Amino acid sequence: MKKQNTYHFLVSLIIIALLSSCKARFYTPNRNPVPLFKNKGDVYLDASTNLANKYDITAGYAVSNNIGAYVGYGGAKENSSTPHTDSNGNNIGNTSYQYRGDMLNMGLGYFLNQEQSSEFRFELFGDIALGSYRNTVTNGASNDFLNGQYTRIGIMPNIGYTSLDNKVCFAYSARFSNIRFSDASYSNYNYWSGELKRLNRQTNYNMLEHCLLFRAGSENIKFQLQFALYHGLNSDPNNTNAIPWFNSSIMMGLVINMNALDFH
Repeated sequence: MKKQNTYHFLVSLIIIALLSSCKARFYTPNRNPVPLFKNKGDVYLDASTNLANKYDITAGYAVSNNIGAYVGYGGAKENSSTPHTDSNGNNIGNTSYQYRGDMLNMGLGYFLNQEQSSEFRFELFGDIALGSYRNTVTNGASNDFLNGQYTRIGIMPNIGYTSLDNKVCFAYSARFSNIRFSDASYSNYNYWSGELKRLNRQTNYNMLEHCLLFRAGSENIKFQLQFALYHGLNSDPNNTNAIPWFNSSIMMGLVINMNALDFH
């Protein structure tokens, strides 16, 4: 067992090293939307971040006693710079890397209302996302880019619990989705050839994005914490794909119950 744990640890380190060496990023998962609707007319708004390079905001509305919808925006960014020196050790300039990702996420589905279950929550959403990625490397007068778009379509069941006083919630969410990249454009094929090979290694990617969610606070406003694991189901663990074989994140933020604030 100890040898097996050591092996898994070493494999994880290798994967992290491979991912960190990549010049381009194509997809940054957004947080799984988990409305935990209870009744017709429920309105919620939440905003989350990982306090580093990822953020999102989502709003949801219960259209009827069993039908709910949400829409959200997710963004990601990353900047880094590598200095270059001459044979004498003098700094002769920097190579700057910039990544920007944007995503519009929408969902429509069924939820178990409070009359059907007072504390246990169940939701099942059809989920779609439209996103883009922009990678730019600047080195002196050279400015090379690799940009493109993607579409993600999937289903997302949420199972959770909400206390009767509506002050504590926790849930498990699993999003099964398929991602297709499109409209790749680049300025320098020789520079980006390795990244384009990574992008095109699969025609499409199947993903499982699952999370554990915890909320606590007042009936009006709650603190939210979400721990997520992302698994590229058909990605190759021995190669660097556009969608990593495995990744994880922690997001935190606030959830506002608009009903409790009498917005309707």
